[in-house]
Amino acid sequence: MSEEEAYRTVSATLEQERIIPFKTDELEVVRSAEKCVNCGLCLNHCPVVRAVGVDRFSGPRSIAVELSRSPPDFWSTADKVYLCTSCGTCREVCPFNVNMPDIVNMVRARIFKQRPDLVPRGLRAVRETIAKYSLAFEPWEDPNEKTESRDARLQAAGLPFIKDRTVKGAEVLFYPGCQAEERAQEVKEAAKFILNYFGVDFTLLEEMSCCGLPSRLIGDDETSRSLAARLREKVNLLGVKKIVTTCAGCTSNLSDMSVRDNWGVPVYHLIEFLAEEIGLERLSEAFTEGSRAGEVLTTIHDPCHLIRHTSRQISDHVIAVLNLIPNVTVVPSGVADSCCGGGGMVGYHSRDVADAVVAYNLGPISATKANRLVAPCPLCTAQIERNLFNTGSDIQVDDLAVFIAQRLPQER
Repeated sequence: MSEEEAYRTVSATLEQERIIPFKTDELEVVRSAEKCVNCGLCLNHCPVVRAVGVDRFSGPRSIAVELSRSPPDFWSTADKVYLCTSCGTCREVCPFNVNMPDIVNMVRARIFKQRPDLVPRGLRAVRETIAKYSLAFEPWEDPNEKTESRDARLQAAGLPFIKDRTVKGAEVLFYPGCQAEERAQEVKEAAKFILNYFGVDFTLLEEMSCCGLPSRLIGDDETSRSLAARLREKVNLLGVKKIVTTCAGCTSNLSDMSVRDNWGVPVYHLIEFLAEEIGLERLSEAFTEGSRAGEVLTTIHDPCHLIRHTSRQISDHVIAVLNLIPNVTVVPSGVADSCCGGGGMVGYHSRDVADAVVAYNLGPISATKANRLVAPCPLCTAQIERNLFNTGSDIQVDDLAVFIAQRLPQER
């Protein structure tokens, strides 16, 4: 029997037994799960356990322990694995750095492949949208209506329109992410204004497509890898040297993909790019030229995908940049790094759980007496804004890109 014939025979046997071989990058995840010593420290810090209790979500420890004991039966964790927000708090406090977010993603991928009937209906609906449009949000049916919505949002934010540009050989690819492309268009436009203001040689994609994170969180590993490969091809064709995003999830996912698949292109969140590439001195000079907004007392929310999946230094960058802006006073809430509940696609099938998680933040945020909350993530912004509004709060919630753009001079 030839090597190829042997491979086909083994593959057929594995498929018949419903066994899916681990990919190279998944083997590290399995080894991580085996490090769990069942100490329970993660339970004391898990925001979902705190919000709904162990009867509803038994916590990250149970997922790791069940996985390490019975790898073929991944679906045994289905009642809990989809309630994880992927915040990464458990990994941060774990004495052995067990990589629970990646474990959860791997388990979801096995369930998606072996027991698709257990995938929540809300996630299946998102998957259909991605399969049809290569975007996590259904695009506008009428392009003119999308333009009208964009212009209305720009007018409300007091920002000018910067024409889209798609050129090869630019220094930077600005990748807004699906939400800023189709829903929170003011975030995309604010970032374009900021990059243009500082003379950054940037380009957009000719055709926007998802980075693959939503598919990865759903468990559709095949689509996630396909979308990442398609995006990598676009990046290579454009010949850019850096990628800048305004989405926390896109930042962490693209950073992971860049390393895993050897893209050779560093990925920055916009606030990272401003602090590290533009520099605080240039930012200070720009704001000194004349902030266009009045005094504001603001508090901050730090997205999990930035501070736990990317770098906690980004939180320092946010504070450093805000402290440069005239008439802006930052007041800590004490819960800036607490999960908003919007991650892990939980809100698409169990909004009550997502809202219970963010409820922990609302009291301390209101207690700051701030009139503004800023977050460098459109998903966090939407989740917190909706829940504050439902409590009757008059705190305005802004994406950080919009907040910064509003305070830069419109003319140089």
